[in-house]
Amino acid sequence: MTEYLLQILWAAWNIFKQASVFLLFGFLIAGVLAVLVPEKLLAKLFRAGKFKSVLWASTIGAPLPLCSCGVLPAALGLHRQGATPGATVAFLIATPETGADSVSLTYALMDPITTVARPLAAVSTAIIAGICTNFFGTPKTAKPRTEVPPSSGEAVSQAAHFHDLNSGDHHLHHHAGAPAPGPLTGQGLVAEGGAGVWHAVKRIHHYAFRQLLDDTGYWIVLGIVLSAVVAATLPPAFFERYLDNELVSMLVMLLIGIPIYVCATEATPLAAALVMKGLNPGAALVFLLVGPATNIGSMVLLLKFLGARIMAIYLGSITVVALLAGFALNWIYRAWGIDPRAIFGTTTAFLPESVKVGAALLLIALLLASMRRTLVPAEWIWLRDRFAALSGLRLTTGRIARATAALAAVLYVGSGVFTVQPGEVGVQLRFGKIIEPDLEPGLHYRLPWPFEAQRVIAKDRVQRVDFGLTGKKTQIMAAQSSARPSTAAGWTPTPEITTATGSYFQKDADPDEPYLLTGDGNLIDLRWAVQFRVRDAVAYTFNVAESDRLVRGASLAALRGVVARSGIDAIYTSERSGVERQVEVTLQRVLDGARSGVEILSFQLLYVHPPGE
Repeated sequence: MTEYLLQILWAAWNIFKQASVFLLFGFLIAGVLAVLVPEKLLAKLFRAGKFKSVLWASTIGAPLPLCSCGVLPAALGLHRQGATPGATVAFLIATPETGADSVSLTYALMDPITTVARPLAAVSTAIIAGICTNFFGTPKTAKPRTEVPPSSGEAVSQAAHFHDLNSGDHHLHHHAGAPAPGPLTGQGLVAEGGAGVWHAVKRIHHYAFRQLLDDTGYWIVLGIVLSAVVAATLPPAFFERYLDNELVSMLVMLLIGIPIYVCATEATPLAAALVMKGLNPGAALVFLLVGPATNIGSMVLLLKFLGARIMAIYLGSITVVALLAGFALNWIYRAWGIDPRAIFGTTTAFLPESVKVGAALLLIALLLASMRRTLVPAEWIWLRDRFAALSGLRLTTGRIARATAALAAVLYVGSGVFTVQPGEVGVQLRFGKIIEPDLEPGLHYRLPWPFEAQRVIAKDRVQRVDFGLTGKKTQIMAAQSSARPSTAAGWTPTPEITTATGSYFQKDADPDEPYLLTGDGNLIDLRWAVQFRVRDAVAYTFNVAESDRLVRGASLAALRGVVARSGIDAIYTSERSGVERQVEVTLQRVLDGARSGVEILSFQLLYVHPPGE
């Protein structure tokens, strides 16, 4: 269990290293956009006709750093100022589905293809939904609403009301860690005429690394932890084995993403981890598009303020375009012959390791400071209260801390339990010194790390080393299998070739495996196999670093010595079995002299021929 927890921590640290530089840059760009985009300009553009208003809302909303809980009061406020229903819907879709921070995180944890596809799909969804809303979402006799824009208090009240609907509780979600409104309410914008560059820089820093970080800090940590759990828990081919149909996997991610609340930044590391476990990238894109834009609370609020018809267009447009975008993304990977698991997370390779570590430590420090000054999200409080209602256990901070400490102590003490299976032998060490060299099969206990450790060796397992002869399919099939990347969840990056059948053994010339010289001055081409097992577990564990290479090199040396004393005709005919016995004896003597703990079971010549032309 301790090793499993260490795997989770290591995976989380690697995600922080890969993502921190780009996430910090994304926060900075988000702060610049939030402070420098005037609210009056947005309101004017969102009233500019049925087509233009939708295009402006989709384009402007895409880079803005608002989650689905923050975009609702902002969009409703713009709607009250006269924005068309289509522009309101487009803004509600484009803004939470993508943003400067989530795009930069997508580039860090995924690849450039998905990084481009994600905002394009988000903007396309917003445009289609907005245009359909303007033309089919409202009755022809309906007149546009021109109400007074909401005040800052009203905007915050609407955000709180949204969380009431989404969580079933009355806990206000503090976006700024203070009663300050979001960036579109006027307070976070540079005043007309400007107050100086330095004042603007301070406000950008405040919004990017305090207000926005406070809004998403808990969710970023949750997303990274969930991604680390997925990376440490699921086998590499999990989705290939259990969810290998492309359409089914997309529908599953669609059903998961619609009702739950997830922000775009939180969903990104989780989607990347799922793809690395075999989920096709199209299904991951469906989750990235649907999750941030839809949840039960936003659906209820849309139904109340905009009506059932607009809500149906909203949800239908997201569903259809997300599925089409998923299929299109899978087609791109197939057409280009790219396996996403081979390139995901490699875009940060150009950054020095010291820069990654420094950025990760800085982001962790900022997240810890943010979590100290902000309240726990209302959704988490709702889960705590529901758990208390069902179980009768009231979870408090002190109880959680004590339970966590007790669980950590139990896991630490229990990490010393290990099992030796039949056919294996265990070696127990204390500070590196052997105290039990031959543990029998069964359940054993040692002191936890760093005091004691164990090594378990498969003693009865027969191991084999082939020298120069490998079993292969036909040349066409061999070339195909070596060139084709592994598949992901039912789709194949390159088309399969199935015209060749059958198999044979093909001899490959290797410059590291030269021809041998016989006693009568001829060259002979030999290929052979050695079978061995562990005789002495302690010697095998501590005296041999790479048993295969040791046996391989020693067998070549022994065979050279025997062949150099034999004629080529004798090796072809009567002396072949004699050569095998001599090499076996010589090889065992060499390995015993090296105290390798290896026992040779057989040495067999598989290929005996003169060299080719």
